Amino acid sequence: MNESAVRHDERLVYAPLPGRPRVTWPGGKTVAVWHAPNVEHYDYVPPGGGGVQGRVSTPDLQHYTHRDYGNRVGFWRLLRAVDEFQIPSTVSLSLQVLEELPEVRDAMLERNWEVMSHGINNLRPLYGMSPEQENEFYELNQALALAYTGRPIKGMLGPKVSGTENTCELMAAHGMTYHADWIHDEQPRPLRTANGDRLVSIPYSFMLNDVPLLHAKHFSGGYFARLAKAQVRRLLRDAAVDGQGRVACVATHPFVAGQPHLYRHVRDIFGFLRSQDDVWLATAGEITDYYLEHHYDAQLAYAQELAAAAGQPTLARS
Repeated sequence: MNESAVRHDERLVYAPLPGRPRVTWPGGKTVAVWHAPNVEHYDYVPPGGGGVQGRVSTPDLQHYTHRDYGNRVGFWRLLRAVDEFQIPSTVSLSLQVLEELPEVRDAMLERNWEVMSHGINNLRPLYGMSPEQENEFYELNQALALAYTGRPIKGMLGPKVSGTENTCELMAAHGMTYHADWIHDEQPRPLRTANGDRLVSIPYSFMLNDVPLLHAKHFSGGYFARLAKAQVRRLLRDAAVDGQGRVACVATHPFVAGQPHLYRHVRDIFGFLRSQDDVWLATAGEITDYYLEHHYDAQLAYAQELAAAAGQPTLARS
C-alpha cells in the first residue's frame, strides 16, 4: 500500500477559494454547520503503557476521570441542549463506547446521531501502524458500526487526530467518504487517492472547540459562545459577498461542554444557530453527500487545471 500512496504534495491540489466553481447548499442556505460531540473512551491502562496525556504512568486519574465524567454526567447535560434546539449531531465516537456504554449508545441512536469514527479508543492512535494493521482497524470500525447501529461509518476523525500515509486509501477502500483531520479550508475539498476513490476533507475545527479553548487555555464559556457566533456571522457575510457556500464545525466534548457552568453558553450557541435563516444545520455525512453529488467533480477539475498550468503534479502516482 505505501509504495503507491499519494505523496503529500499530490493529496491536495491547491486552489484558492476565489475563483473556484461555486458551492451552494440546499434550500438557498449559505453556511453549513455541523455539531461534532466527541464522545471518547480512554483505557484505564492503555496498551503499551503511558498515561492519557503521556504525563505520568497509568493510572493517570487526573485525565482519565475527566473523560469518565463526560460519559457519566456531562453527556446527559449536553444532550438536553441538543434536544432543546434539535441540533443534528455527528458524534466523533470512540467505538468502544458501542459495547461498553450501552446507555450512551442507545441515547445517540434514539436521536439518529451520525456515527463518525474517532478510533476504537482515543489512546490507540494510528501512528506507526503497518498497512495490514490499519486495514484491520477499519474492518473492526465497520464491523462494530454495523453490529450496533446497522449502518456503515462514512467518515473519521483519527484517534488523537492521527494517521499514516495509507490512511486516505484505506478509509476509501472501506467505504468512507470524508476525513475530518484536514483543518485547511472552509469548504469540503477533494482528497486524491492512489486508485481514484473519492474522498473529501470536511472542515472540522480546533478553534470552535471546547477542549483547546476552555480546557487547555481556560477561556470563558462566554468567550466560546461569542467566538462561535462571530465565526458564523462572518461566514454568512462572506458567502453573501462572493456566493461561495461555507462550512463551520462546532466541536464539543461532554467532559467540557457538559460542565454545569457552561450549559447556558452551549444553549446560547445552539439557539443562535437555530435563529439563522441562512444556516443549514446538517451532519457531516449530509454535507459530504451533497458536495460529492453537486460540486466535487467541478472543483477537482478546476484545481487540476491550475496545477497543470503551474507545472505541478496533477495525478496521483500509479
